[in-house]
Parts: sequence; C-alpha cells; structure tokens
Amino acid sequence: MKRVAILLAVLTAGLLIVLVPNVSQGVPSFSRQVQKPCTACHTIWPNLNQYGRQFKVKAYTDVSPEWKLEKKDGLNLLYIFPLSVRITSFLYTREDDDQADVHKDSTRIPDELDLFLASRVYDYAGVFAFGAWNPDDGWTLPQVKLAAQYPLGEGNTIGLVAFKGPSTAVDPFTSFGGRDRPLTFGDESTPLVLTKGWTFSPSDEGNMGVVAQGYFWGNRIYAAAGGMRGGRSEDVSGGNLFNAAPGANIAESNPIGGYGRLAWDQKLPNGAVTFGGAYYNGNQRIIQSTALLGLPYEAKVERIFVDASLEQNLWEDFLLEFHGLYGWGTEKNVFGANEERKFEGFYLEASLYYQRKYGLVGAYNHLSTNGVSPSDVGILGAGGDADIVDSWVASATYLPWANTKLALQYAQILTKFVGGQPYETDNRFRVVVDLLF
Repeated sequence: MKRVAILLAVLTAGLLIVLVPNVSQGVPSFSRQVQKPCTACHTIWPNLNQYGRQFKVKAYTDVSPEWKLEKKDGLNLLYIFPLSVRITSFLYTREDDDQADVHKDSTRIPDELDLFLASRVYDYAGVFAFGAWNPDDGWTLPQVKLAAQYPLGEGNTIGLVAFKGPSTAVDPFTSFGGRDRPLTFGDESTPLVLTKGWTFSPSDEGNMGVVAQGYFWGNRIYAAAGGMRGGRSEDVSGGNLFNAAPGANIAESNPIGGYGRLAWDQKLPNGAVTFGGAYYNGNQRIIQSTALLGLPYEAKVERIFVDASLEQNLWEDFLLEFHGLYGWGTEKNVFGANEERKFEGFYLEASLYYQRKYGLVGAYNHLSTNGVSPSDVGILGAGGDADIVDSWVASATYLPWANTKLALQYAQILTKFVGGQPYETDNRFRVVVDLLF
C-alpha cells in the first residue's frame, strides 16, 4: 500500500509538470530568488556554469529586484519559504553479474527523495542543506552548509563556509564536485577516486569543516583553504571505514586536517574553461577496536587531485561539456603497524546536448591500488578489496523541461581483486526519471 501511495504521488507530480510547463523553470528556490530560469546557473542541471559557480561562492546572495524580502528588526524575513524537492526514480533496473550468472530486475519508485533548504538569509549570507530519504536507509542528513561572503568589487568576493557533509560540496567545480553533480545516475556514476579510502574519504557525508574561499582577479582565480575532519558515511564506504564506531556517522574524536584548492576559471566567447587542483593532509584517528586492529591509533592521510572542465556552446543549438579528474592518495599506519596503502584513479565525462533537450553522455571511471596485501581482505570486509576497477557509462537523456530528466543508461563495471578472486563483471541497464521542483 505504501508503494502504491508513493507511485501515485510521483505520477501526480509528473502530471502537474505536464500541465504547467511554463512554470517549471522557476520552481526551485534559487530560481525563484534570482527570477531567472534554471539555465542561468546550470548548463544541463545539476552541472554549474560559470555564473552558477560564482553564485555559489557568493553564498547564494544574488537576488532579483522582485524577490520578496522584508528587512525588519535586523532580519531578512522571507515571504516564501525557500524549499525545493528532488525525486529520482529507477523505473527499471537490470543487473547482470556474468561470473555468478546472476540476473536481477528491480524497480525503485522513488530511489531517493531529497528536500532542500536553499536560500539567501541575509545580505552577505546564505544556506544550503538537504535531507534525503531512500527505502534502504530512511531519512539522513547528507549536507548542511552555512556560507558568508563579502564583495570585493568587479564581481570578486571572499567568504567563509562551515559545513557538514562531502568536502566536495564546498567546491563549485563539477570535476572535483562530481559526486554531487553527475549527469548520470547510480553508484556507477560516482568518481571512484573521490570515494576510495581505508580511513578517510572526501565524499563521506560525516565530514565536517570550515573553509575560506573567494574569486579574485576578475573572477578568473578561485582559491580556498581551511580545515576539516574526516567522518564516516556508509553510503560510500559500505561500513568498512575504521574512523568511527560501527553505525556512527561522525568520527567525533578525529583531528583537524588541512585542505586547499586553487583553480583557474576562464570565460570563453561561448562558454568557459577551468583547471586546477586540490590537496588534503591530515590524521585520522581509528577508534573502532577489534581483535585484529587492537587499540585506537592514528593513520596519516594525504590526497591530491587535479581537474579540468570545458563548457562550450556550438553554433546555436549544441552544448558540449567535458570534465576530467585525476587523483591519488596515500594512507600510512592504516592498521596500526606503519603499513602504507596507495591508490590512484581518474574520471572522464563528456556530454553533447541539442537544444538542451536531447543529450548523449559518456563517462569512463578507473581506480587502481598499490601496496594492498591479500591479508587485508578479511579486515576490509566481505568480498575483499579491489585492486583495479574499470567502468564506463553511456546514457541517452531527454529533458522535456529544464527540471525534468528521462534517461536510458547502460554501464559495465569490471573489478579485479587483490586476493586473486575471479574477475567480476557487472552490467547495468536503467530507466530513470528525475524531477526537481
């Protein structure tokens, strides 16, 4: 009965979109705030364009003259509460495991429901937070972010962000923020190099930090520096990270590590190009005590990422985007005996859209480890640790309106294990509908 009710709600929402297509572009709270269509900030949502990146770094404070806001008693009081909703549904998923000869069909309506609180809250401050619901985990709070900024003139700005959630959520660039803004769906769309780690992952939703950031030199240079401590999030680690007690989402006793980011953001006649890098260095305190791991200890963590992106309008009707990310990481004293584990990987994504309605997306994902021992297999969880993972994704997408996606997606994932187990090949086909209000 519950599944039927959810299905009826989704169909009703879809019918409303069909009946009021001219309104759909202005529904999300940021679009209402600036009184512009979704394409003002996004190429193909959720990817940000150059104005969208600057709007994010400016703490979401841009408004239109028509934005309903009453300044009273030192407060900015909103006439309309700034909520947005996203519903992602996998109408059909086919999963094939060639080695195990397992074939599984499934439907998830919805696969995830997200509720966003996103708005300017004062002249120089804004908020972005969302709660997520899915049938497996119920309600979670993946991200909470408070941002402040001060304008420096000529569009430049400097500000401060305090957050709980993926460290990539602070970053306005799609390449490093790929986990938050993919054009494809499911865990096969996640850049593996952003989720790998034995004690730390920048994509963990339990991460917490404070970062100073800004745009400089005519909005060409983006720079950020700050501190964060690693958390734990089972949605990316599978419960195998050891920097929190079992079932805990935040490692409360972890030390603070240093984070830095530098990027060049160059406007082109019909688009923009970016390139840059990010760096993290810190300790992770292992507080989960087991017979294998012994008493709590600290692991030394280092992460380095470089990335580039291109957004380009071709002629009048075509939009081309490319995003590339390369990263590597090391962890020392992983299991309390001065072990060193290393990995590296890259993620490439290209998309071509016609009239922002009909699109083709292709992505390639690679991850490899170095120094991992077969003896780690029992410690790191059932199935062992992966030595090499190669995957590719192809998707055909139709956007009848700016806030609605219909997609057909196929992915193949090849996994080679450290312990010498047979290779695993997974094939996945999805039919997806994605709605944003």
